[in-house]
Amino acid sequence: MEDILIPIVAIVVPVLSAFGIVYIIYSARHRERMSMIDKGLTPETFRSDPEPHKTLRNGLLWMGIGIGLMLGWLFKEHVMNPTDEGGSVLPPLVGAAIFGGLSQVLYYLKFRNMRSE
Repeated sequence: MEDILIPIVAIVVPVLSAFGIVYIIYSARHRERMSMIDKGLTPETFRSDPEPHKTLRNGLLWMGIGIGLMLGWLFKEHVMNPTDEGGSVLPPLVGAAIFGGLSQVLYYLKFRNMRSE
């Protein structure tokens, strides 16, 4: 019985959890908008202006993560013990975190003065 129950639970629980989270988000948004309409407000009043450099920021982040993964993999392959068959995923992940964070710092340094305008 456990051989069948475990895979079913392992599939059903994450799917139902994801569905529940999406349902709660959309129902809360709907209730919020209906409440605003009842008070005579329009939802467009509270929308924030789009961030003009959001795509650049996200692009820099993903480029930094990619470069970090690549350099971490190269470090693992060529610097660490090459006879280790199992290998470690730690160097690529550390590289991704470092270069992803570095890309965010560079973005901040480049555009910090533009936000005050």
